[in-house]
Amino acid sequence: MQILEIGNKSKPIKDSESGFSLLEILVVLIIISITLGMASLALPNNDERKWRDMNHRLIVSLNQAKEEVVLSGAPINFQIDSIGWRFSALDNKDQAYFLSDPLHPYKFEKNTQVEGTAEFTINELGSLSPIRFVLSQDPYRVVIIRRTDGYFEGE
Repeated sequence: MQILEIGNKSKPIKDSESGFSLLEILVVLIIISITLGMASLALPNNDERKWRDMNHRLIVSLNQAKEEVVLSGAPINFQIDSIGWRFSALDNKDQAYFLSDPLHPYKFEKNTQVEGTAEFTINELGSLSPIRFVLSQDPYRVVIIRRTDGYFEGE
């Protein structure tokens, strides 16, 4: 007495009917490769997004520092180099200290070159001298300038 019977033994399987043909496998592989290719084109470029976000954060921080100077009347110093940027001010004893949120120091994630004015003071009104510096991370580049109204923007 047989306990387990697998398949249909009444019809024998021919060699030509078993498995997939080479052509069928190739067609499936081509469809998969085209689908994956299209999906990879739809994925965003994270490096470019991080670059744009970092530039936006820098410009917003510079403009916020300008607003803080207008409100408090105390000048704020700005420094930027290949490591990152930082805002500082002087306390009652003329000791410099780094500002905390939202103007806390920022460290670049990748090697960044800075050209132009790398350190300046943001004053209340009188000092609207032109400021221009260039940030670059291969292959990206942005020019940050101070407009005549004292606000900063990227070019």
